Amino acid sequence: MWQARFCLLLTALIWGSTFIAQRMIADIINPTGYNAVRFALGALALSPLLFIMKDSTPTAKPKFNIYWASLLLGLFLCMGASLQQFAIAYTTAGKTAFITGLYIVLVPLTGLFLGHSFTVYSAIGVLLALLGAGFMTFNEAFTISWADAILLLSTVFWVGHILLLNTFTKQYPSFRLAFGQFVACAAFSFIYTQIDSPITIGEIEAAWLPILWGGLLSVSIGYTGQLIGQRKVPPTEASLLMSLEMVFAALIGYLVLGETLTSRELWGVFFISIGVVLAQIPCPWAIPPIVKASK
Repeated sequence: MWQARFCLLLTALIWGSTFIAQRMIADIINPTGYNAVRFALGALALSPLLFIMKDSTPTAKPKFNIYWASLLLGLFLCMGASLQQFAIAYTTAGKTAFITGLYIVLVPLTGLFLGHSFTVYSAIGVLLALLGAGFMTFNEAFTISWADAILLLSTVFWVGHILLLNTFTKQYPSFRLAFGQFVACAAFSFIYTQIDSPITIGEIEAAWLPILWGGLLSVSIGYTGQLIGQRKVPPTEASLLMSLEMVFAALIGYLVLGETLTSRELWGVFFISIGVVLAQIPCPWAIPPIVKASK
Protein backbone atom coordinates (compact mmCIF):
# COMPACT_ATOMS: atom_id res chain seq x y z
CA MET A 1 0.00 0.00 0.00
CA TRP A 2 2.81 2.42 0.86
CA GLN A 3 4.46 1.74 -2.50
CA ALA A 4 1.18 2.65 -4.21
CA ARG A 5 0.88 5.84 -2.15
CA PHE A 6 4.45 6.74 -3.10
CA CYS A 7 3.59 6.23 -6.80
CA LEU A 8 0.69 8.68 -6.52
CA LEU A 9 2.74 11.21 -4.55
CA LEU A 10 5.55 10.96 -7.10
CA THR A 11 3.04 11.44 -9.88
CA ALA A 12 1.68 14.57 -8.19
CA LEU A 13 5.24 15.92 -7.87
CA ILE A 14 6.04 15.17 -11.52
CA TRP A 15 2.80 16.70 -12.79
CA GLY A 16 3.26 19.75 -10.56
CA SER A 17 6.80 20.30 -11.82
CA THR A 18 5.61 19.91 -15.42
CA PHE A 19 3.72 23.20 -15.11
CA ILE A 20 7.12 24.86 -14.63
CA ALA A 21 8.50 23.12 -17.72
CA GLN A 22 5.45 24.27 -19.67
CA ARG A 23 5.94 27.85 -18.48
CA MET A 24 9.64 27.86 -19.37
CA ILE A 25 9.05 27.03 -23.04
CA ALA A 26 5.79 28.88 -23.60
CA ASP A 27 7.63 31.60 -25.55
CA ILE A 28 9.84 29.16 -27.48
CA ILE A 29 7.51 26.65 -29.12
CA ASN A 30 3.82 26.84 -30.04
CA PRO A 31 1.38 24.97 -27.75
CA THR A 32 0.20 22.28 -30.17
CA GLY A 33 3.71 21.69 -31.46
CA TYR A 34 4.94 21.11 -27.92
CA ASN A 35 2.07 18.73 -27.16
CA ALA A 36 2.58 16.84 -30.44
CA VAL A 37 6.22 16.10 -29.61
CA ARG A 38 5.81 15.38 -25.90
CA PHE A 39 2.79 13.09 -26.22
CA ALA A 40 4.45 11.22 -29.08
CA LEU A 41 7.52 10.82 -26.89
CA GLY A 42 5.34 9.72 -23.98
CA ALA A 43 3.59 7.11 -26.14
CA LEU A 44 6.96 5.82 -27.33
CA ALA A 45 8.25 5.54 -23.76
CA LEU A 46 5.05 3.80 -22.63
CA SER A 47 5.02 1.24 -25.45
CA PRO A 48 7.42 -1.27 -23.78
CA LEU A 49 5.06 -1.51 -20.80
CA LEU A 50 2.42 -2.96 -23.10
CA PHE A 51 4.56 -6.09 -23.26
CA ILE A 52 6.28 -6.01 -19.85
CA MET A 53 3.45 -5.26 -17.39
CA LYS A 54 0.20 -7.16 -17.00
CA ASP A 55 -2.66 -5.01 -18.21
CA SER A 56 -5.97 -4.59 -16.39
CA THR A 57 -8.94 -6.81 -17.17
CA PRO A 58 -12.07 -4.94 -18.34
CA THR A 59 -15.09 -5.30 -16.06
CA ALA A 60 -17.69 -4.06 -18.55
CA LYS A 61 -18.52 -4.86 -22.14
CA PRO A 62 -17.11 -2.26 -24.57
CA LYS A 63 -19.63 -0.40 -26.70
CA PHE A 64 -17.24 0.15 -29.61
CA ASN A 65 -13.68 -0.54 -30.74
CA ILE A 66 -10.82 0.68 -28.52
CA TYR A 67 -9.53 2.80 -31.41
CA TRP A 68 -12.62 5.01 -31.27
CA ALA A 69 -12.29 5.30 -27.50
CA SER A 70 -8.63 6.30 -27.90
CA LEU A 71 -9.51 8.92 -30.52
CA LEU A 72 -12.19 10.47 -28.30
CA LEU A 73 -9.91 10.55 -25.26
CA GLY A 74 -7.07 11.93 -27.39
CA LEU A 75 -9.27 14.73 -28.69
CA PHE A 76 -10.28 15.88 -25.20
CA LEU A 77 -6.69 15.52 -24.00
CA CYS A 78 -5.45 17.56 -26.96
CA MET A 79 -7.95 20.37 -26.38
CA GLY A 80 -7.34 20.56 -22.63
CA ALA A 81 -3.54 20.44 -22.92
CA SER A 82 -3.36 22.87 -25.85
CA LEU A 83 -5.60 25.51 -24.27
CA GLN A 84 -3.69 25.18 -21.00
CA GLN A 85 -0.32 25.51 -22.76
CA PHE A 86 -1.51 28.56 -24.69
CA ALA A 87 -2.72 30.33 -21.54
CA ILE A 88 0.28 29.52 -19.36
CA ALA A 89 2.44 31.90 -21.42
CA TYR A 90 0.49 34.80 -19.92
CA THR A 91 0.18 33.73 -16.28
CA THR A 92 2.08 31.80 -13.60
CA ALA A 93 2.59 28.05 -13.31
CA GLY A 94 1.05 27.97 -9.82
CA LYS A 95 -2.08 29.85 -10.87
CA THR A 96 -2.46 27.59 -13.90
CA ALA A 97 -2.21 24.50 -11.69
CA PHE A 98 -4.86 25.66 -9.21
CA ILE A 99 -7.35 26.72 -11.89
CA THR A 100 -6.79 23.42 -13.70
CA GLY A 101 -7.29 21.60 -10.41
CA LEU A 102 -10.93 22.69 -10.42
CA TYR A 103 -11.67 19.53 -12.41
CA ILE A 104 -11.38 17.58 -9.13
CA VAL A 105 -14.56 19.19 -7.79
CA LEU A 106 -16.32 19.72 -11.12
CA VAL A 107 -16.22 16.01 -12.03
CA PRO A 108 -18.61 14.93 -9.21
CA LEU A 109 -20.81 17.97 -9.93
CA THR A 110 -21.14 16.90 -13.57
CA GLY A 111 -21.98 13.41 -12.34
CA LEU A 112 -25.35 14.74 -11.15
CA PHE A 113 -26.40 14.85 -14.81
CA LEU A 114 -25.01 11.38 -15.49
CA GLY A 115 -26.95 9.46 -12.85
CA HIS A 116 -24.44 9.76 -9.98
CA SER A 117 -25.28 10.97 -6.49
CA PHE A 118 -23.57 14.03 -4.99
CA THR A 119 -22.68 14.36 -1.32
CA VAL A 120 -23.33 17.45 0.79
CA TYR A 121 -19.60 17.79 1.47
CA SER A 122 -18.92 17.70 -2.26
CA ALA A 123 -21.53 20.43 -2.82
CA ILE A 124 -19.89 22.67 -0.21
CA GLY A 125 -16.48 21.83 -1.67
CA VAL A 126 -17.62 22.87 -5.15
CA LEU A 127 -18.95 26.19 -3.84
CA LEU A 128 -15.70 26.92 -2.01
CA ALA A 129 -13.58 25.93 -5.03
CA LEU A 130 -15.66 28.15 -7.33
CA LEU A 131 -15.30 31.00 -4.85
CA GLY A 132 -11.55 30.43 -4.92
CA ALA A 133 -11.58 30.43 -8.72
CA GLY A 134 -13.35 33.78 -8.58
CA PHE A 135 -10.62 35.22 -6.35
CA MET A 136 -7.93 33.89 -8.71
CA THR A 137 -9.47 35.01 -12.00
CA PHE A 138 -11.60 38.12 -11.38
CA ASN A 139 -9.92 41.41 -10.46
CA GLU A 140 -11.28 44.28 -8.37
CA ALA A 141 -13.27 45.56 -11.38
CA PHE A 142 -14.89 42.12 -11.65
CA THR A 143 -13.34 41.48 -15.05
CA ILE A 144 -11.39 38.43 -16.14
CA SER A 145 -8.30 38.24 -18.34
CA TRP A 146 -8.58 36.28 -21.58
CA ALA A 147 -5.74 33.97 -20.41
CA ASP A 148 -7.69 33.03 -17.28
CA ALA A 149 -10.83 32.55 -19.39
CA ILE A 150 -8.92 30.13 -21.63
CA LEU A 151 -7.69 28.24 -18.56
CA LEU A 152 -11.27 27.90 -17.32
CA LEU A 153 -12.29 26.63 -20.76
CA SER A 154 -9.49 24.06 -20.68
CA THR A 155 -10.86 22.78 -17.38
CA VAL A 156 -14.09 21.85 -19.18
CA PHE A 157 -12.11 19.52 -21.43
CA TRP A 158 -10.22 18.05 -18.45
CA VAL A 159 -13.57 17.27 -16.80
CA GLY A 160 -14.79 15.60 -19.99
CA HIS A 161 -11.56 13.63 -20.27
CA ILE A 162 -11.82 12.34 -16.69
CA LEU A 163 -15.47 11.32 -17.13
CA LEU A 164 -14.67 9.48 -20.36
CA LEU A 165 -11.63 7.86 -18.76
CA ASN A 166 -13.70 6.65 -15.81
CA THR A 167 -16.05 4.94 -18.24
CA PHE A 168 -13.51 3.56 -20.71
CA THR A 169 -11.12 2.10 -18.12
CA LYS A 170 -13.91 -0.29 -17.17
CA GLN A 171 -14.32 -1.37 -20.79
CA TYR A 172 -10.75 -1.55 -22.13
CA PRO A 173 -7.26 -2.56 -20.87
CA SER A 174 -5.69 0.45 -19.12
CA PHE A 175 -2.22 0.48 -20.71
CA ARG A 176 -3.56 0.01 -24.24
CA LEU A 177 -6.07 2.79 -23.62
CA ALA A 178 -3.39 5.12 -22.23
CA PHE A 179 -1.10 4.41 -25.18
CA GLY A 180 -3.92 4.95 -27.65
CA GLN A 181 -4.97 8.29 -26.20
CA PHE A 182 -1.37 9.58 -26.22
CA VAL A 183 -0.94 8.62 -29.88
CA ALA A 184 -4.27 10.24 -30.76
CA CYS A 185 -3.44 13.41 -28.82
CA ALA A 186 -0.04 13.65 -30.55
CA ALA A 187 -1.69 13.14 -33.96
CA PHE A 188 -4.39 15.78 -33.40
CA SER A 189 -1.76 18.24 -32.09
CA PHE A 190 0.57 17.56 -35.03
CA ILE A 191 -2.20 18.07 -37.61
CA TYR A 192 -3.22 21.39 -36.08
CA THR A 193 0.30 22.71 -35.71
CA GLN A 194 1.10 21.83 -39.33
CA ILE A 195 -1.93 23.83 -40.48
CA ASP A 196 -1.46 26.80 -38.16
CA SER A 197 2.27 27.11 -37.43
CA PRO A 198 4.52 24.19 -38.44
CA ILE A 199 7.01 23.20 -35.75
CA THR A 200 10.71 23.43 -36.65
CA ILE A 201 13.75 21.41 -35.63
CA GLY A 202 15.21 24.58 -34.15
CA GLU A 203 12.24 24.97 -31.80
CA ILE A 204 12.55 21.35 -30.68
CA GLU A 205 16.29 21.77 -30.06
CA ALA A 206 15.69 24.97 -28.06
CA ALA A 207 13.05 23.27 -25.91
CA TRP A 208 14.53 19.76 -25.68
CA LEU A 209 14.77 19.60 -21.87
CA PRO A 210 11.16 20.66 -21.10
CA ILE A 211 10.00 18.36 -23.92
CA LEU A 212 11.82 15.43 -22.34
CA TRP A 213 10.43 16.41 -18.95
CA GLY A 214 6.89 16.73 -20.26
CA GLY A 215 7.11 13.60 -22.42
CA LEU A 216 9.14 11.05 -20.51
CA LEU A 217 8.24 12.07 -16.96
CA SER A 218 4.81 13.70 -17.10
CA VAL A 219 3.23 11.52 -19.76
CA SER A 220 4.83 8.09 -19.48
CA ILE A 221 5.99 7.89 -15.84
CA GLY A 222 3.25 10.16 -14.47
CA TYR A 223 0.30 8.38 -16.04
CA THR A 224 1.85 4.99 -15.35
CA GLY A 225 2.30 5.90 -11.69
CA GLN A 226 -1.32 6.98 -11.55
CA LEU A 227 -2.48 3.66 -13.00
CA ILE A 228 -0.34 1.63 -10.59
CA GLY A 229 -1.25 3.71 -7.54
CA GLN A 230 -4.99 3.81 -8.13
CA ARG A 231 -5.16 0.02 -8.35
CA LYS A 232 -4.48 -0.27 -4.60
CA VAL A 233 -5.18 3.11 -2.99
CA PRO A 234 -8.85 3.95 -2.19
CA PRO A 235 -10.32 6.58 -4.57
CA THR A 236 -10.70 9.28 -1.90
CA GLU A 237 -7.11 9.02 -0.69
CA ALA A 238 -5.84 8.76 -4.26
CA SER A 239 -7.65 11.97 -5.26
CA LEU A 240 -6.22 13.85 -2.29
CA LEU A 241 -2.68 12.68 -3.05
CA MET A 242 -3.04 13.58 -6.72
CA SER A 243 -4.41 17.03 -5.88
CA LEU A 244 -1.04 17.89 -4.30
CA GLU A 245 0.20 18.63 -7.83
CA MET A 246 -1.29 22.12 -7.38
CA VAL A 247 0.80 22.71 -4.26
CA PHE A 248 3.95 21.33 -5.88
CA ALA A 249 3.44 23.56 -8.93
CA ALA A 250 3.09 26.71 -6.84
CA LEU A 251 6.06 25.80 -4.62
CA ILE A 252 8.41 24.86 -7.48
CA GLY A 253 7.25 27.88 -9.47
CA TYR A 254 8.31 30.09 -6.57
CA LEU A 255 11.66 28.32 -6.06
CA VAL A 256 12.64 27.96 -9.72
CA LEU A 257 10.94 30.82 -11.55
CA GLY A 258 10.53 33.27 -8.67
CA GLU A 259 6.76 33.40 -9.26
CA THR A 260 4.56 34.92 -6.58
CA LEU A 261 0.82 35.20 -6.05
CA THR A 262 -1.08 38.31 -5.01
CA SER A 263 -3.00 38.36 -1.73
CA ARG A 264 -6.22 37.99 -3.71
CA GLU A 265 -4.84 34.94 -5.54
CA LEU A 266 -3.65 33.45 -2.24
CA TRP A 267 -7.23 33.63 -0.97
CA GLY A 268 -8.18 31.77 -4.11
CA VAL A 269 -5.56 29.12 -3.37
CA PHE A 270 -6.96 28.74 0.15
CA PHE A 271 -10.59 28.29 -0.93
CA ILE A 272 -9.77 25.95 -3.82
CA SER A 273 -7.58 23.79 -1.56
CA ILE A 274 -10.26 23.56 1.14
CA GLY A 275 -12.89 22.83 -1.49
CA VAL A 276 -10.85 20.05 -3.10
CA VAL A 277 -10.17 18.36 0.25
CA LEU A 278 -13.76 18.69 1.44
CA ALA A 279 -15.11 17.23 -1.81
CA GLN A 280 -13.11 14.04 -1.23
CA ILE A 281 -14.21 13.38 2.36
CA PRO A 282 -16.83 10.60 2.72
CA CYS A 283 -20.24 11.97 3.69
CA PRO A 284 -23.42 10.12 4.78
CA TRP A 285 -25.74 12.73 3.22
CA ALA A 286 -26.22 12.41 -0.52
CA ILE A 287 -27.95 14.61 -3.08
CA PRO A 288 -29.88 12.50 -5.61
CA PRO A 289 -28.86 12.76 -9.28
CA ILE A 290 -30.74 15.14 -11.55
CA VAL A 291 -30.78 12.58 -14.35
CA LYS A 292 -31.28 8.92 -13.56
CA ALA A 293 -28.58 6.54 -14.72
CA SER A 294 -29.50 4.49 -17.77
CA LYS A 295 -29.70 0.75 -17.23
